[in-house]
Amino acid sequence: MPRAKGSRNKKKAVANVDYAALIEEKLAEKADTASQIDAKNEELVTLKTELKELKAQAKSLDKEIAKLQAARAAKEAAEAEEAKKAELEEVLKQLMAEGMSAQEILDKLK
Repeated sequence: MPRAKGSRNKKKAVANVDYAALIEEKLAEKADTASQIDAKNEELVTLKTELKELKAQAKSLDKEIAKLQAARAAKEAAEAEEAKKAELEEVLKQLMAEGMSAQEILDKLK
């Protein structure tokens, strides 16, 4: 089938376009975008620095917490030992009051 003749295949006439103005506009947009990129990079550097400082502070706090927990555990262990010691002394006093001799008490402990 023959192709219809018409304006489909013709190049459209270009109206008077000011390419210099378009180029200047695009260059201005590019400069604006570049300045925004620079601003975001500066913000990113600042945020990274703040993040690094906060991570260091968190790490320091973790160390302090670990030290305090260890000290608390040691104190609780010492208190438990003292409680056992006091209980043992109380039992010994009670056995001595009941008339049991020191040798009999040692035999019971073995």
